[in-house]
Amino acid sequence: MAYTVKKLSELSGVTIRTLHFYEEIGILKPAYHGSNGYRYYEEKELLQLQQILFFKELGFSLKQIQKVLGKDDFDQLSALYSHRKFLNREWEKIGVLLKTIDKTIKHMKGKKKMKDKEIFDGFNIGLVKLAKKGEPFFNAETIVLKSVKNPTVGKREKAFYENITKAAHTIFKELIHCLDKGLDPASDEVQRIIKKHHTFTEQIHAATQEVYKALAQLYQEHPAYRKQLDPFHPELAVFMAEAMKVFADRKLS
Repeated sequence: MAYTVKKLSELSGVTIRTLHFYEEIGILKPAYHGSNGYRYYEEKELLQLQQILFFKELGFSLKQIQKVLGKDDFDQLSALYSHRKFLNREWEKIGVLLKTIDKTIKHMKGKKKMKDKEIFDGFNIGLVKLAKKGEPFFNAETIVLKSVKNPTVGKREKAFYENITKAAHTIFKELIHCLDKGLDPASDEVQRIIKKHHTFTEQIHAATQEVYKALAQLYQEHPAYRKQLDPFHPELAVFMAEAMKVFADRKLS
């Protein structure tokens, strides 16, 4: 069965704009173009898109995905086994956390007392494995977390977060406009926008050069950060990260 770009977007949850961009950079091309000018995707392309989404979930940047999928020896089946192995590890962590929940419920109901060390079972699995694997964003995440100005930031009123979100979205849209114009991340116009972002960031973090560059790395590489930026534009994360690094070297050194 063949799908138009609109139908594929509805099926996969990937925006039409992103599918068009994937075609532009060569990681997902349509099976063919119809006489009506529409793009059509078949099973091969659906499986290719699935691979892209798997790699994005695992924290790969688009540039990294391009390199992996562009290799002559890339094997989809082997990649699926690798994805399965990763998800099994995540499932292992979820299993431990579920047991911790059950033990805590029994403990609080007075049915069975927990040992102190059992209270935190499961919470350190992800971090320990990331550290052992040498994940590219692990050190950056540690730096950013340590830079939070107020440990009680999570208790701030709803209005604070709404204002922060609104300001961030405005900055993202301004950067997308620069991206669409083909501006360099180091250009004056982009750097003026990044200066606003740095000022905005300082409301939460002590945004020193080290912290701001670490935050740039997270925007580019960390799955949670990419999920915030990719819906705006598939290249926003990389563009913004490069601009932030330029600003950090120029203004924060």
